[in-house]
Amino acid sequence: MKTRHIMGGFLLLATGAVQAGAQVYQGRVGNAPIVMEFDVGQDGQVDGRYFYRKYHADIALSGKRGADGALSLGENLPYDSERIDIVLKPQGKGWVGEWKGPKAKTALAMELVPLDVAALRPFDPASAVAKQESAYDYARLSGLVFKPGKTQKFNGYNLQWMEEPVSKITLFRVQDGLPADTLTRLNRMLAERQWREVSGYFGCMGGAARSSGGGDYEQTITPRFINGRFFSASVFTSYYCGGAHPDFGDNPINLDLKTGKELQLEDLLWLGKAEVRLPRKTDGSRVDYQYEEKTLGPWLQRAMKQQHPKDMVSDPEGCDYNDPSVWQFVSWYLTPKGLYVGPSFPRVARACEYPEWSVLPWKLVNQHPGALGVTQP
Repeated sequence: MKTRHIMGGFLLLATGAVQAGAQVYQGRVGNAPIVMEFDVGQDGQVDGRYFYRKYHADIALSGKRGADGALSLGENLPYDSERIDIVLKPQGKGWVGEWKGPKAKTALAMELVPLDVAALRPFDPASAVAKQESAYDYARLSGLVFKPGKTQKFNGYNLQWMEEPVSKITLFRVQDGLPADTLTRLNRMLAERQWREVSGYFGCMGGAARSSGGGDYEQTITPRFINGRFFSASVFTSYYCGGAHPDFGDNPINLDLKTGKELQLEDLLWLGKAEVRLPRKTDGSRVDYQYEEKTLGPWLQRAMKQQHPKDMVSDPEGCDYNDPSVWQFVSWYLTPKGLYVGPSFPRVARACEYPEWSVLPWKLVNQHPGALGVTQP
């Protein structure tokens, strides 16, 4: 599967975020509160990041551990550069030392102790998922809030947009038109997704901290479908998080409002001969992709050629929609007219992605019902 796709709400990016096993601390640089995370490898190399609670943005750390156990770290350094901005020495369960950046006139004292996640002030209940996934990110989110912005009417539903002011990440909440318990569950899931997107923004910016050009992260949310059973919205992100190239992708939100679960494509559309059951690991990822390669891709290519013969013609831009492989790993969401299914192309032909026409009408979709049976959105 292509790693640029988004899964579970998080961009699979080379963001430079520290991996599991890193230690998380809180403390001060001078009088300024900070949160720091770093990992010391077996070879003594250190990789980490930290943020000032006032500003929230990551500062990348790299360096090494000396024979005496002290850490010598540089900030936001390109991968082939060395500089010492921070020296930390172990003290009890924490660290003490000093910070002196390249433009600082005097050094500032530093002290760090293990982060007590339980002591962080509670905030939006929907942030609980972030607490489970990353103590460092949760500490950052605990200093942020969502603020109401514009309102919008979509297919008879009133939407209230919410913005996190630092990252500028926005997502709406549905205000009415659904049973009270369904509204509560839906809006909590939307809030959870928004916190994930905020974390994705900071992770991307942190990953780009070593790039002289900095990072870029722009997101457009578009409601696509709401009724009493299903919910769909596009989450299209353009980003540059360091590395060779910028990228983009749509990671739609597709929910079953009856169960509160995230929809899989096979819930609505199933083309296999056996019972609908694609093997998945405990984290939700697929065991293999033989279904996509042998069944889904070829069928979608044939169906799109039948439904959209004029659009499926290859063009000089290299958009070969008749190649079944581009229909194996698709971006999809519900629309009033049918199921939108977007192909995926190699980087050289990325402009071919997200064509407006690639919709399967509901009449055709319902001829191949998925795990939820025949649906009539």
